Amino acid sequence: MSLKEKLNLALKEAMKAKEQIRTSVLRMILSELKYAQAAVNIHQDLADSEVERVVSTYHKRLVKSLEDYPEGERREAIQREIGIVEEYLPKKAGPEAVKAAIESAMSSTLERNFGLLMKDVMARLGTGADGKLVSTMLKAKLADK
Repeated sequence: MSLKEKLNLALKEAMKAKEQIRTSVLRMILSELKYAQAAVNIHQDLADSEVERVVSTYHKRLVKSLEDYPEGERREAIQREIGIVEEYLPKKAGPEAVKAAIESAMSSTLERNFGLLMKDVMARLGTGADGKLVSTMLKAKLADK
């Protein structure tokens, strides 16, 4: 079952259970998917990797919006939304997996350019990569050498 199908099924279940927040968040994600699909080709479904990218982008936007609100109701509501969106994101690679990918990338090339290595590590980790974690670990590794 594709991620988009899972989202549609979850939306139906949330509507039946009358979960207003979950329904609202899932509708927003599906709306974002329709905009992304319209930008590419309205008659062709997005690949699962593209769907993951759209959900990830929406998640990043929610996390960034937390900075705009001090403690209070709105901040708590955004945190609940983030929790719902995270259910549909791929699991992030842990520090061990990132370290292994960095070691592998550095052993496969003599190049010590941060940008090239970063691109290689991110490609090795795929959608499970946390860019911030990879960046900090790679910078630390390059500083050691």
